[in-house]
Amino acid sequence: MSKLILVAGATGKQGRALIEALQPTSDSDDIPFRVLALTRSASSPSAQRLVQERHVQVVEGDLDSPESMRKVYEDAKGLGGIWGVFCVLAFPGLGANADGEERQGKFMADLALEYGVSVYIYSTAERGGEQSDEMEKLSGRAKVLAERHVQALGERGLPWTILRPGFFLDNYNDFTGSIAVAVMTRGLKEDTKLGVIDPKDIGHVAAAVFKNPEKYKHQILVVIGDVLTMSEQHASYKRATGRTLPSIPGFLATILLALNKSTQELVRHFENIHTARTTGQHEHFESQLKLGREAYPQMKTVYDWAVEQQKGQRENAADWNKVSLWRLMLGKS
Repeated sequence: MSKLILVAGATGKQGRALIEALQPTSDSDDIPFRVLALTRSASSPSAQRLVQERHVQVVEGDLDSPESMRKVYEDAKGLGGIWGVFCVLAFPGLGANADGEERQGKFMADLALEYGVSVYIYSTAERGGEQSDEMEKLSGRAKVLAERHVQALGERGLPWTILRPGFFLDNYNDFTGSIAVAVMTRGLKEDTKLGVIDPKDIGHVAAAVFKNPEKYKHQILVVIGDVLTMSEQHASYKRATGRTLPSIPGFLATILLALNKSTQELVRHFENIHTARTTGQHEHFESQLKLGREAYPQMKTVYDWAVEQQKGQRENAADWNKVSLWRLMLGKS
């Protein structure tokens, strides 16, 4: 019988990547995993695209509405009940209040425990280890508090696994991506290394956890394909494509960094991660990274990702805030 997995964030990068990774082989009628793709609107274009997958059923639910989410679980009993959950929450935005993210993260874990799911995967973000948790702000702080809640529920029987992805390489796509490249290039110190990941690979890691849950039960997996300075990233991209990463002029990035506190905080965040990693403060980094790469050994480097970009096999949608250069300069990100 197929195992039923609820995917919260099904229309986002990570959710779609997991759905693709769980796709059954075309030459077989066997469907090991069926997906309940959670969305607020089943009629949206992104949700309708998911309906075309034979292992996917789109369901409506609102993470801010306990009643609607309990209905999702109750209705799923007719399909054998929800066996696993993949939870990734929407980033509220640079500098934005993240109380909702914390509330949703805790509620989803509570609900999974209440209904006795067998695998609960919570995808957050890589940081400088637990030693730096008190330095986290806004969305980072929300993730820390939600993670702690998830782990505490493990003592009551929740079989959790936490994924901590690095900086999305897709953040370099499109015009907003050219801003990100310039800000990182100008803002980060020359020797600061950034851990990056292709979001598709997060889906493969999550799929590996669902396929071997006991191995990854109560484990934290760092999901990073490459750790490079910005200069090294430019070089890898150029080696793959013949050009450097697309970027707005450096002087504009300098202006953004001077005027926008949220952008300054973002750069400091990655500086702190680098420091924690290189000084040993992030004492579990190597073991958590090893677990992630054991789950999916084919994670892409910057070079691999750039080659795929060059072939036109990647979508050109960035995952971070869709904000204009003018709004960034005014500090209204």
